[in-house]
Amino acid sequence: MQLKYQQVEQFLLHQLKNGDFKEGDKFYSEAELKAKFEVSSATVIKAINELVSKGLLTRQQGKGTFVSKARQGQPVKFFDHERFIDADEEVTVHTIRQENEPRILDELQLNTDDSYYHIVRVRKMNHVPVYVQHTYLRTEYFNQKALVDQNYYASVYERIRADSGIDLFNAPMEETTKIIFPVPDLERQLLQLTDQQPAAFIKRHSYLLNNQIIEYVESYKKWDYFEFQIKSI
Repeated sequence: MQLKYQQVEQFLLHQLKNGDFKEGDKFYSEAELKAKFEVSSATVIKAINELVSKGLLTRQQGKGTFVSKARQGQPVKFFDHERFIDADEEVTVHTIRQENEPRILDELQLNTDDSYYHIVRVRKMNHVPVYVQHTYLRTEYFNQKALVDQNYYASVYERIRADSGIDLFNAPMEETTKIIFPVPDLERQLLQLTDQQPAAFIKRHSYLLNNQIIEYVESYKKWDYFEFQIKSI
């Protein structure tokens, strides 16, 4: 059985999804909701907080609660557009090192005495460097053949699938993207950027079915090759 605040939340969620309120509209006040549902202030506040946390409502100090304009909480699809879809693509491995930097150990949820392998790759399209990708891979999934032939990991996901039977192409993941400026020296040089040009910075964690992080990735993408399209589902 749903708790009282959950019943209130579900009713309000239905109204929001049903179009009873438009983006930017002022929402019910606490007093209106207490009277409407005959519940306590605590129940109303809990229900509103849940909708705020989902990005559906926003609060403005001294003005009240409003329907979010950001479309947060609405299912969407993301499309990462490439500038040249039919371009000749080349990926080279720049370096491979075994490391134990505390910041990366924390990202991989490893202990301080553990290590990981750091694979730096450069992706080119029509001979133009577009991506610099730092893959931090747990040691148990790293193939030592790459220490002899580092281009063994020109395609990290294909090698992991071949070596371990793990399909990271379809694995659960979390990814965030932002624009970074200035770009770190190594990435700026590899992407052939000037010191006045930004880059897109992308962080990704990939997970196994037991929620273990298998890899952490930091990518730098050339600014004029970066484009996202978002469509609601």
